[in-house]
Parts: sequence; structure tokens; C-alpha cells
Amino acid sequence: MKKITTLLLIMLLIATVLAGCASNTGNHPAKDGTQGNKGGTHSDEGSGGAAKKQVKLQFSIWGNDAQKAMYEELVAEFKKTNPHIDVEIMTIPFADYQQKLSIMLASKTAPDIGWLAERMIPQFLESGQLVDIAASVKEDNEYDFADIYPSTLDIFSKGDSLYGIPFSTPPMLVYYNKSLFAEKGLKTPTELYKEDKWTYDEFLNAAQTIADPNSGVYGVKLVGDWKNWSDALLPLVWSHGADLFDADGTAFAMNTAEGQAALQLYNDLMFKDKTHPKPGDEITFDTGKIGMYTGRYSYVSKARAITDFEWDIAPMPEGTHGKGTSLGYAGYSVFETEHPEEASAFLKFITNATSMGVTSQYFVPSRKSVLESDVFLKAAPQPSAESIQLAVLDQMNDARIAPGHKNWQQIDVKIQTLLDYIYTQSESVEEVLSKMEAEVNSLMK
Repeated sequence: MKKITTLLLIMLLIATVLAGCASNTGNHPAKDGTQGNKGGTHSDEGSGGAAKKQVKLQFSIWGNDAQKAMYEELVAEFKKTNPHIDVEIMTIPFADYQQKLSIMLASKTAPDIGWLAERMIPQFLESGQLVDIAASVKEDNEYDFADIYPSTLDIFSKGDSLYGIPFSTPPMLVYYNKSLFAEKGLKTPTELYKEDKWTYDEFLNAAQTIADPNSGVYGVKLVGDWKNWSDALLPLVWSHGADLFDADGTAFAMNTAEGQAALQLYNDLMFKDKTHPKPGDEITFDTGKIGMYTGRYSYVSKARAITDFEWDIAPMPEGTHGKGTSLGYAGYSVFETEHPEEASAFLKFITNATSMGVTSQYFVPSRKSVLESDVFLKAAPQPSAESIQLAVLDQMNDARIAPGHKNWQQIDVKIQTLLDYIYTQSESVEEVLSKMEAEVNSLMK
């Protein structure tokens, strides 16, 4: 709690200075002479002093325990100025998130507000199940809507309407075990990057040098969740000059020589070089038995708990067509439920500058005032401000957002299913890609 309180105080001080000494305590006089509330939150009394009806919101996330604990403390702060609103946090595994949320929305049991990843947004926009929050955030001067990077709002925008606020835009990066690199006398990815030599050749060399399958040590792991194939494969696909969909987003585009080379590399890491854990193996980076792990910046919430070895972060390696860095994207949306006003108030609270300063310990913020401040770069001793600058901030301009589709849920499941032929070694890469092309294309009509 002390850490959250300290971060909140720091961000309040920053907000105060940026506002030209204008108070951000939530006690500004409103235009009608009444007292306003920070971040669009509400007092417990309505007009005439009448107590507001008690409301319970559900807030869905796919985060880990550390992230949930952070939100629980933010909920406690929100409750101080909104005693009539309770917020319950619902955790759903990422692999099941979109499907479960779809079912809950259809059965009228959905949460009031929740996380959405970039690949999920087209489906829920198309179905009309998101609340337009444009007026709520744009007409609240204290919310400082202009502080949010405009480019991060494109995916949530439809004409003049806005259906969400991003809270994290992290590029894919490499977590590496510095202790294992030192044991093998290898230059680290950071050192190679600074020398402009951090390529997939060096990446593979390091993986092969570190790997010792007989001791359960692997050079690399590309997947945190075996169902989340896109985070593992898209950087490989893009760095080899291939793509998942065509430019119009109407056809599967990975069944090319370049796409085959990317998927073959993934296959060979597991079954030829044996530098990557086998499918289904849940060994994680924090065990100390993985040399390199590709993941999002949010993984630092687990990495910071590591005490048995030294670790750091670096950019993705360079391929024949660039680094192929994918840009993750997650935002908050209000769903069509019984409490859109209260849910919108909570959304504004957790996306104001103060709260985003707190969440920036795990997420790459979309507010300029936070992303460009020491609150983000120096949120914790590890990784260092230099490493964050190199592996995160310097990579964002060239990173690409993963493509989405209104039928992404079905496409996702189809590709997962077809990858099983690779995982069981029952069909070749070429055969699997041919099946993907035929079966995914039928879902893109």
C-alpha cells in the first residue's frame, strides 16, 4: 500500500505543476459553482444532498496476482470519493477471455467494464456492445483528454464516437537471464544491440549455446501461453518479410516462402535444435532455466520478484526485414450493462494521470505526461531506466499492432488447432500452412 500511496502522491505533485499550480485534489469549483471531483468520479450525494443508490460494478482483467493487487488498491482510492460504488475485480485467463466475454455479453451477465486487447476490439465494436464514452472524457476538463496520445485512440474510434481508452501499448521484447549469458561467456542482447549486431543469427547462437536439454535448461522460450500463438509467431513472421493477413484484411497471407521460413524456424527451435521447450511444457523464465523469453512489458510484475539470478530486457533481434516487433495494445471499455454512468466514472479514474502513473509500473502508459516522466522510467530498480528506454520507448515508433478481424475469435481457434499438427510433428510446415490458408480464408469472408 505504501508503494501505491507514494506513486499517487508523486503523480499528484506532477499533475499540480503541469496544471500551473491548479489543484488536482478533486475540489475545483465546477461551472455551476458546485464542487467537482477529480477524474470524473462522483460524490456520494446527488442534487439536493440526496444519497446516491449503492452500485456494484464488475471489472474484468486477464492480469496476474500482482496486477490484481495493484487494482484493488486503486479501487480503494476510488471508493474514497465514490462511496456508493463498489468494484469487484474478475480475472479471466487471456486464452479464454474473448470467448467467455462474448458468452457473458450474450447472456446479459457481462462485467460493466473490462480490458480489451487489440484483436478483440473489432468484434465488440461490430456487435455494438461497447458504450460510447466520447462526451464523458472529452467534455471533462479535469480529465485532460489531450494528454493521451491521439494515435493510441484510433482503434477505439468510430466517427466521432470513442469506445475505450488504452492503458498499455507495449512492444514485444526479450527478457534474458544475464547469469546464464555470463556463465557461457556470451555478450548480452543489450551489448549486441548497442553494437548494432543483435540479429536472429546471434539470437539463435545464444539459444544453442545456453541450451542443455538434459539438465532442463533451454536457450529460448517464445510463448508464455501455448494458446497465445500470435505473440510468439508474429515477430518471426514480420521479421522474415511475411504477414498474417493481406493488406485489405480479407485473406490469409502467411503461406509464402517467407512465412514458411518463419514457421520452420519455430518448428526447428523445438524439434531440431531442442533449444525451446516442447509444446505444453509450462517451464517459465523465473525458474532460471530459460536463457531468453519473449514477452510484453507487463511480465516485469513477475520478473521483479526474481532473486535467484540477474536478468534484463532488450529489443527483439533484427531479421532480414527488420525486428518485426509487435506492439501490444490493451484498453478499458465500458460494456452495455445496467451501470454505464458509474462504469464510465471508474474508467476515467483509472485512466487519469495519477492512476496511470501507478499502473505504469507494469504497463506502458498512453498518457504523454506519464510515459515521458521518471515515474515510468524509474518505477522500480529493475529494469533500469536505460534498459526501458532501449527496449521499450525506442522501439514503439517502428512496432506494429497485430491485425484484428471481426471473426478473430474463430480465426484464433482455427490457427491454434492447426498448429497442433506442428506440435505433434504429424504434418510438415508446408502442409500446415496450406490448410491454414484454406480454412482461415473461409472465416474471412
